[in-house]
Amino acid sequence: MPSYFSEKKLASVVRVGDSRRFKVDLKSNRSAVFDQVLKEVNIEPATFEEPFRTIINKRPCLSLKSYSNNLVLRVIAKYLGRKFRAHPRTRDSLVKEIIETLSDATPIYIIRRDIKSFYESLSVDEVRNSLSYSAEIPARARSYLDVYFRFLCTPRRGLPRGIGVSAVIAEIAMQRTDQRIKEIPGVYKYFRYSDDILIFSYRKAEDVVPKLKEIINEVGLRFNKKKSDDISLDLPHKATDVIKNFEYLGYKFSVPAGCGAKSPRMVTVGISDRKINKIKSRLICSFKYFTRHGNYALLEDRVRFLASNYYARRAGATSVKTSIYVRSGIYYNYRFCGRYKGSDKSPHLCSELKALDAFYHFLIRGKTSKFREHLEQPSFAAVSHRLKDISFLKGYEHRMTVRFSPERIREIKEAWRNG
Repeated sequence: MPSYFSEKKLASVVRVGDSRRFKVDLKSNRSAVFDQVLKEVNIEPATFEEPFRTIINKRPCLSLKSYSNNLVLRVIAKYLGRKFRAHPRTRDSLVKEIIETLSDATPIYIIRRDIKSFYESLSVDEVRNSLSYSAEIPARARSYLDVYFRFLCTPRRGLPRGIGVSAVIAEIAMQRTDQRIKEIPGVYKYFRYSDDILIFSYRKAEDVVPKLKEIINEVGLRFNKKKSDDISLDLPHKATDVIKNFEYLGYKFSVPAGCGAKSPRMVTVGISDRKINKIKSRLICSFKYFTRHGNYALLEDRVRFLASNYYARRAGATSVKTSIYVRSGIYYNYRFCGRYKGSDKSPHLCSELKALDAFYHFLIRGKTSKFREHLEQPSFAAVSHRLKDISFLKGYEHRMTVRFSPERIREIKEAWRNG
C-alpha cells in the first residue's frame, strides 16, 4: 500500500523562508531534501525530536528544529483542515459581519468572553481518540498523531502552542462546542476567533451566559473574568446620546444603545484601547532600550515600524502562491476603521491616532520626559529631527510603507519581546 506522504505533498507545504530557518538548500538540493524526509517518514518509526521550549507573551511554546518533523506536521494539518473543514474564518471576514450585525436597529444583547489559557486547558481526550483511531485517516498520519499526543501534549488536557498542527486540532476539538453554543436559545450570531468569543443574542446575558459557561466547562475551559463584556442595545430609538462600546479583534466598536429606528444604527469603528496601549508600551520599551544601549538608527527604525505599514510574509505562505506577502501595519491592520450607516462608510476620524501622536511627541520632547535629554545630545541633532517627523496619523492616512529585511525586523522586535 503506497504511503500517504509523497514529494508532491511535501512540496505543497514548503514555506518561504524554510531554507534560512532550517538550514536546508531547497533551491539547489530540493529533491535530495525531500528524499531524506520521505526516507524518515516512510521507513523509520514515527518519532519527534525533543522540542525547544520557550516563553512568548507569558505562554509556554514549543518548536521543533527538525525540518522533517515540521513538514510532516504541516502535511497532516493541511489534510485534517480539509477533511474536517477546520479552517477558522479570517479576522477581516468576522469584522465585516460584526459591523453588518450591529447596523441592525433591532434590540441586541452582546456577550463577549475570553477563554482563559485556551490551548493549555482544552480537553483533548475525545479528539485524540477520534483522530488516532479513525480508519479514514491514513495509517502513517495516525502514527504521527499518536506520537504528537503522547510526546508533545500533556495527558488528557492541553495542546502545545507553537506546533502548527495544534491550531487545526483545537478547531476540530471545538466544532461540537461551537455548534452547541449556536443552538443556545436566543443566540443568532456567534463568533469565535481562537479564544475570543462574541455572541449576539435576542435574549439578555443572564439568560444566555449560564448555558454558555456550562458548555465551555464541559471541555475543560474557563472564562477570563477580567476580559468580559455584557452590553444591551435595547433603549428607545431616540436614545442616540447613549453610546455603548466594546472591543474585539483589535477594534473598538461604538454604537448608540437605542433600537427600533427605521434606519440602520450608526456604527463607529476605531482601534481598540488595548492595541493603542500596546503601541505605547512598545514605544516606551524602544526608548528605554535606546537609553541603555544607544544605536539611534535602530530606535528610528523601531518607531517607523510601529507608525507605518510594511509587507510581511503570509502565514503558511508557499512558493506556489500568487503572492507570498500580505500588507500589515498601522493602516492595514485596522483598515475597517470608520463610521458606518448601513452600506455607507465615512472616513475614520482617527482621534486615537492623534492622541497617540501627542503621547509619542511627549516622549521625545516633553519637558518632563526622561528620554528628552538623551535625544537632545549634539551627536544626535541630525537624526533627532527625523524622529519628530514620524506620525502615526500620517502613517495611517497616507498608508506610508517602510521596507526592512527579515533580519532587521528581528532586531526591531527584540526590545518588545514578551512585552
